[in-house]
Amino acid sequence: PQPSKAELAAHWIRSAPHKVGSFATNIADFALPLRPEELAAADAIANVVLPLGPYRNLTTMTAALFALHPRSVVLNHAAMRVFGTRFDPFDDLRPDRWRTFKAGATRLLRHGRKSSYGGNVLYSHAFRGGLLALYRERYGETLLKPGASTLFWKDSMRFQNRFEAGDPGMEDWLAANDQTVFIFPVRDPMDCARSNRATGHWHHLVPQDQAQFGPILRRVLEALRWFRRWERQDPSRFWSFTEAEIDAGFPARFAAACRIDPDPRWLADAPRAIQVA
Repeated sequence: PQPSKAELAAHWIRSAPHKVGSFATNIADFALPLRPEELAAADAIANVVLPLGPYRNLTTMTAALFALHPRSVVLNHAAMRVFGTRFDPFDDLRPDRWRTFKAGATRLLRHGRKSSYGGNVLYSHAFRGGLLALYRERYGETLLKPGASTLFWKDSMRFQNRFEAGDPGMEDWLAANDQTVFIFPVRDPMDCARSNRATGHWHHLVPQDQAQFGPILRRVLEALRWFRRWERQDPSRFWSFTEAEIDAGFPARFAAACRIDPDPRWLADAPRAIQVA
């Protein structure tokens, strides 16, 4: 049943102080000058992994694997806040903007909220419960691991929609930036389409008048076909995997494709993270 107007009003009143605080934090994030320690953290990040493809597509599991790695950090969503600002790496492909983006990302990693507002993945809805417990076993309350060298930014279909629109063109990005790897997790496309329809994420895939299973599934498959074309051209920068490939050897292949160290402790943790996610 739909909540009543009184219930909606009560929810808004309870959440208002938190939303006001988030609004003020967001303004500060994008207005204040970058600090020397944020720029230093940006310089330490030499590898950025960007997922492409639909939401509801094994991205929580993928984020968990990066979050549990000792030298990786995960920025969850936040594209709607980053796009169009001085932190937007898609608007300007020059090295100075890339450095500013990475420094801005380390700032956003110090807090966060669930949903598209994003921030550190530890604040996301998916990391409640088992995944957060796994993380805290290893890293306690640490939000930004010292010496992190890889950033995983989880907002896949927003990225792919920009590339497909030529904003920027993928060829231009690859020519200007050698620090990025693109991955595309592949869940059963029919399950992915159903999940996108049920959760409202269909609006990243199709217009409202096509928000039915058939058009959503078609768009899911088209997104994969688009990615696979790039993967055939440059398998060192593009990697897709299906849920059927998640076996005992998967974490080692994942590390190699994503340019992260196959840390022994992480390799031991990875099966638990996959199972929980």
